[in-house]
Amino acid sequence: MKTRNLLTALALVSLCACNNATDKKGDEGKVSVVTAEKNEYGNMITNLSSSTDMYKILCQGWEHADDLDALKDMAADSHLEIPFRSFYFFADGSFVKNPRNAIDYGLWSYDSVAKTITLNCVLEKGKDVYKIAALAPDELKLVNKGLSSNTVLKFMGQGSSFIKPEDDPYHISNNQWRLKPSQKETDAAIQKRLKDNLHFFVLFYRDVIAKNSKNANTWGLPACLKFYGGGIYISKKEEVNENWIKCFYNKDQAMKAYDIMDKVMDKKYSWPKGETNWLKQNLAVLEQMEKNVADYK
Repeated sequence: MKTRNLLTALALVSLCACNNATDKKGDEGKVSVVTAEKNEYGNMITNLSSSTDMYKILCQGWEHADDLDALKDMAADSHLEIPFRSFYFFADGSFVKNPRNAIDYGLWSYDSVAKTITLNCVLEKGKDVYKIAALAPDELKLVNKGLSSNTVLKFMGQGSSFIKPEDDPYHISNNQWRLKPSQKETDAAIQKRLKDNLHFFVLFYRDVIAKNSKNANTWGLPACLKFYGGGIYISKKEEVNENWIKCFYNKDQAMKAYDIMDKVMDKKYSWPKGETNWLKQNLAVLEQMEKNVADYK
């Protein structure tokens, strides 16, 4: 097994045959369909398609429609920065905002009379108020009341949410690793930050599988790894994205985490035999990687 190249045999053949096709762009190509009988994570989510409860419908991920279109042509490992506006509202009162850019989080509330959403942001230390112009299980239209504009912002949802908010990759409990520490961390804390980083992507793939999502592009989500259809690489040190380095106290501490990941890539990994769905292939190996980082000494 090569240190910087973890590929299934199937993916290797595919990459050789389509070297200049969508495989080069990785996981923003077509997403493998997961049938209901093979979706072991389907029982973790609630289908909101027939709900009439506005609060319950709001409690899901919302991604800006125009930004979703731009994401389709964005290579997962691209260093190009584009805005990707999104909200993730949870029934426990927490929210996460723009995790593919400068993440923020806090508490949110819904006013059923005024039909407004109020966000109390922790990092930006401010309050955002949005007027709901329209709401459906898979579509949300908002107007930012804090701006002197009547522009309607259109967001798309998947019409589903996790029964337990902590199972959602975007819940703040699964993104503590992204919050830059205020002082240097111990080696053990750096190792845990890396482990939690991998756990996020474990949850990310479970989320895509559970909801049979059309979007499995990891662009903008901090990582020192590159994800492809049936393949996982580690970036070269000089190519690691700045947004991953910024999750650590400084670059030196980020490189300590990188060195752990580099050594963990040397381990032997078992790709699931007979599994043709690349999402499940990547997930199985990521779960092993997370354990190897946790056990690293």
